[in-house]
Amino acid sequence: MRNKFFVPKILLLVLVLFIGCFFPFNLNIINNNLVYAQSEFFFAPLALKKLEVTAFPLAVTENKESQINLTLRDVTTASTPAVIAPDSQVTVIVGSYITTATVGDGGVARITLPPEVVTGGRLVAVVIVPGYQRMVFSLVVRPSKSEAVLPRDEEGRLVVELRIGSFLCRVNDRAVRLPVAPYIKEGRTMVPVRFFTEVLGYTVDYDFSDPAMKKVMIYTPDSLPNTAVRENQQAKKATPFITLFIDQTTVIIGGISVDVDSAPELVRGTTMVPLRFVAQTLGFYVEWKDPVVKLISTF
Repeated sequence: MRNKFFVPKILLLVLVLFIGCFFPFNLNIINNNLVYAQSEFFFAPLALKKLEVTAFPLAVTENKESQINLTLRDVTTASTPAVIAPDSQVTVIVGSYITTATVGDGGVARITLPPEVVTGGRLVAVVIVPGYQRMVFSLVVRPSKSEAVLPRDEEGRLVVELRIGSFLCRVNDRAVRLPVAPYIKEGRTMVPVRFFTEVLGYTVDYDFSDPAMKKVMIYTPDSLPNTAVRENQQAKKATPFITLFIDQTTVIIGGISVDVDSAPELVRGTTMVPLRFVAQTLGFYVEWKDPVVKLISTF
């Protein structure tokens, strides 16, 4: 009888040892998973609020120190925007230059750009406020001497007036007809993107080859190759200053991706874009006196 149960006892001993080693290992894995899941849940990022940045002035002089006032607003709820609370910290990045500021009364923060930063045709700055989506603004860099290309008023400005619901707009003393009348959508003024081509003198191109990623590209004079380069067949393709996507809130400005609260859309075959965001990015002050919107150039 002793020989009869000898082998099963050995097998039983091996099985007990196997179970004793295996189950603690599995329990550790389960415990680790639980801790990881709890950590992942605890540190889940909160939804970021939406930020609106208005810079003044929008034009600076090349190689000169420049002070810029930034008005920061919380536009998470478009119907009730509010200025950012005083003492909030703001970080502004222009290329490799980083500066910080504190928000004062009225949601205004002031930054200073040193002369060596103010170069090129345009500057793109990233604005970071804790708890908010990052936003960008751009500055037109004027050379010491500049020539006006488009007709100006007595003060040398390009002044454009739009009226909500009207197909006609005025560029100083010249009347221009738009393909679609400006309209209001969720508190934002929408205008045909051709407005920026035919009225403000920029270049607009489209790439609708991908139905899910329809691109609208706006080129500034300094983002286009010069004539000599264009004649060279090996020339590098021009880079748009602003790239918008139909029905999407993602915008690329100077190679930097940000989210805005109003997406471009197609209306009867015409691309409509948010006026204030695009105009300010291109260097225009925007004044609103219902139902008239006035754009004033900074260059």
